[in-house]
Amino acid sequence: MRRIPWIFLATLLAVPLSAQAQPAGQGETPVINGPTRAAIVDSITAVIDSVYVLGEPAEMIVAELRKNLADGAYDEFTDPAAFAQRLYDDAQAINHDGHFDIRALPPANPRAEVARQEEDPTEIERRRRINRSRNYGFRKAEILSGGVGYIRFDQFSHGDDAFLAAAAAMNFVANSNAVIIDLRNNGGGSAAMIRFVAGYLFEENAHLINWDIRAEGKTDQSYSADYVPGQRIIEQPVYILTSGRTFSAAEEFTFDMKNLERATVVGDTTGGAGHTVAGYAFAFDGFRIGIRLPYGRAYNPENDEGWEGVGVIPHITVPAAQALDAAHGDALARLIENEEDEEFRAVLQWDRVEVVSRLEPMKFDPDVMEEYLGRYGPRRIFVEDGEYYYQREDRAPHRLSPLGEDLFQVGDLDYFRLSFERDEGGRIVKIIGLYRGGRTDENLRDES
Repeated sequence: MRRIPWIFLATLLAVPLSAQAQPAGQGETPVINGPTRAAIVDSITAVIDSVYVLGEPAEMIVAELRKNLADGAYDEFTDPAAFAQRLYDDAQAINHDGHFDIRALPPANPRAEVARQEEDPTEIERRRRINRSRNYGFRKAEILSGGVGYIRFDQFSHGDDAFLAAAAAMNFVANSNAVIIDLRNNGGGSAAMIRFVAGYLFEENAHLINWDIRAEGKTDQSYSADYVPGQRIIEQPVYILTSGRTFSAAEEFTFDMKNLERATVVGDTTGGAGHTVAGYAFAFDGFRIGIRLPYGRAYNPENDEGWEGVGVIPHITVPAAQALDAAHGDALARLIENEEDEEFRAVLQWDRVEVVSRLEPMKFDPDVMEEYLGRYGPRRIFVEDGEYYYQREDRAPHRLSPLGEDLFQVGDLDYFRLSFERDEGGRIVKIIGLYRGGRTDENLRDES
């Protein structure tokens, strides 16, 4: 028996076991005897004992598997796949861990091993082109209403080209009044990109997180980059959008920014992958036994807490689909509260009405809508094919959409809305045109 490296995953990159090696089914490999079973147990318990990041569970699992072997609990197993499944079940009964796996594998393909170790330049170039076509994870950068910057960021890529894309995105939003970083579809990637992007959000390098590597008996400390090209984002509030698909490196970035009180997290709780994972395979005659297990633990150096198994819990918990509007609305509310210029505050309030209306959409009630129908000087409100419209004189009509009580969006006009005024009895008596800059005009309802 010999041990060979099976899979070593890059820091923070969580990849399912099945994506790397297909398991061997029962009856597909040679039968095993007592000495082989003992060698299998010795091999996997040695890895668990020395590598598994959870020290106390590691001791308990090792003791249980070795005791079962000595007591003859495994004597009936002659199929490697069935034996691996039993070992996995016994380990999970002691400590359930979604990152932990034991399975039988087919024998290694020497050509595949060589190909894996000596990558084809054509394949390297193909991956580079794919990453470039996806802009290294930076899918969108724009300025939302109220001067709020927005970046959709789907992957923490690595390499010079990826850092250039990150720098371009961060500098694009650097003049914004607030910044939203959307990680709802980000499954992780490179720790170097965490440090790079974080460098834009602090005036000087900040201690982000610690990583304990049990097998090496060491702790790695991670800091934000002390230099980033272009303009830092220091004074503006920052928001991070999350979902259950926010995973691994994306979780660490979110965790770091939350703990350092640099960002408000909005959305769903993240996936909960706070351990780094490694795998090993042990070659026997006609098959291999593979084991995957966590080897590193991430935690906040201030309180020793991590996010493994629990995820990063948002400050503002909303369904992921509503996270952007929730963050945008909260950012505008904060800007309104701190704005001293009345004219600019009015513009921010105008923008926030539309954002909040998407979070709490109003529906037309036909009975209520009847109250608005009629003429108001040169203006009229009418219904056609079940839709409600506004028209002024002989201009084109615009469909009405409710924004709030007695308040309506007029078609796709972003500078104009309609409000209605009621008398003491609740009857609508006036229509008011509202303009983005603060100007208004109004007309009484025709009584004829």
